[in-house]
Amino acid sequence: MLRKNYPYYRHTKVKTFREFLDLLDKKYEKKVAFSYHSGEMLIHKTYAEFISDVNNLSNFFNKNYRDKHLAICGENSYDWFVTFMAIVLSGNVAVPIDKDCEEELLLKLLKSADCDTLFYSEKYLPSAGNLKFKTQKLSDTERKIRLGKKYHNTHTANPDAPAVIFFTSGTTGAHKCVVLSEKNITADIYGASSIYQPGGATVSILPFHHSFGLVTAIMMPAYYGCETYICSSLKRFADAMKLIRPETVFLVPAFVEAFYRQIWRRARLDHKDKALKMVITISKNLKHVGLDVRRIVAKSVLEEFGGELRHIICGGAYLDPVYVKWFRNIGIDILNGYGITECSPVLSVNRNKYYKDGSVGIPCRGVEVKIIDGEICARGDNVMLGYYENGKITEQKGFFHTGDLGRINKDGFIFITGRIKNTIILSNGENISPETIESEFMKFKGVREAVAFSNGDEIHLMIYPEEDRIGDKIYFESLRRRYNYSRPKNRRVAYITLRTTEFIKNSSQKIIRSKIMEENHEGRSY
Repeated sequence: MLRKNYPYYRHTKVKTFREFLDLLDKKYEKKVAFSYHSGEMLIHKTYAEFISDVNNLSNFFNKNYRDKHLAICGENSYDWFVTFMAIVLSGNVAVPIDKDCEEELLLKLLKSADCDTLFYSEKYLPSAGNLKFKTQKLSDTERKIRLGKKYHNTHTANPDAPAVIFFTSGTTGAHKCVVLSEKNITADIYGASSIYQPGGATVSILPFHHSFGLVTAIMMPAYYGCETYICSSLKRFADAMKLIRPETVFLVPAFVEAFYRQIWRRARLDHKDKALKMVITISKNLKHVGLDVRRIVAKSVLEEFGGELRHIICGGAYLDPVYVKWFRNIGIDILNGYGITECSPVLSVNRNKYYKDGSVGIPCRGVEVKIIDGEICARGDNVMLGYYENGKITEQKGFFHTGDLGRINKDGFIFITGRIKNTIILSNGENISPETIESEFMKFKGVREAVAFSNGDEIHLMIYPEEDRIGDKIYFESLRRRYNYSRPKNRRVAYITLRTTEFIKNSSQKIIRSKIMEENHEGRSY
């Protein structure tokens, strides 16, 4: 790690998706852009082939749809992404929707975003054709691409016009319709790419209907001419890692934690856990004296991820620095970042050679971040046009207030300390961040997930334990006493509830706190 920051990585700045594609065509025409499986067949698409598919499909959309909001719902796929790009290039507005949402919510989201047609995957919505709504199958994309060769796209891009409507994850309440322009998205790609540089191939597993999975994990690697394997399901992920041998992957904390558990589980099954501990100790000690043998001594572990993995870009939720340090000891750098859908989404990320454990990095190029009354606020071309409400866009002016609490140190690194909506407010007016309590308990062995909340003037904690500690009330009571010992009375945990099932999460693996509060209010047992 360098002690001082270094110059931005240099890029050509673009403002529209058309300029973005023209740049890719000029720089990377013959390189492989995307790979994916169709059945058992591995298919490769060069940048030239991808751009041709997008152009022809945009011709089809421009011929058949004008100024419409067109929704896309399905698993990650090449057809999904080509459809998304073509919708925007044809002058329509793309509306990505979670493939796992129930029919009632799906119809509600379609209505709230004033969608004209739903492009859907039969795999996840087999009965979508029976909805009282206009639908088209994503499996028909190839035919539409062929038809598009007959037409010409007459749309002239306006970088400031609405291009995409993303729905927020709804972890603390109702989903909001976030309206982004092409300039918002291209500014974010440019800003994030200027401070972080991916290398080699990448495997895409995060859902495309979220801005992190789409803009950051698909469009940003393309800006660098990387090959991206589009993983359609979790079942394919492990095999894809070994097949593609990625150098960089974009993940949420749940994946990192799962990787960690997987490594240790396999080590215990093979009776190699003691050897693994020794390897990590040796690796760490040699690194301190200037000898970096991490990737040599941990070769067998790294092979589980393809053998070439060097960077994990992690965002979407809090990740304990313990994981960052542990993976660094085997030669994988986890670079935490921070973003929010309303900011297209990335606001900050740790750099390849300039990072700070526990932080979410430094602001992206072109983004101004400041703390106002303890809240992280941002201003820049990446900040949304506004929310789509009742057919209108609420204009966003000045600094956008993220709703996240944080601080910025003297070197410009941002630290997240909590979420305003989650804050526990006691009767004496004191504010307590539940994330602080949760992160402390997550350091204890046996705690897999934790959520803190208030019950009157008491702080309660709900825990989903590791498998070998499920139902172990005596053990967790001892943890509660240990935690409370050094805390003032009003910050102590009064009661712990143990779950036997995981917390309800959205498709980005974020815990949906509003659901937990509903369950607690209903007095359910776990």
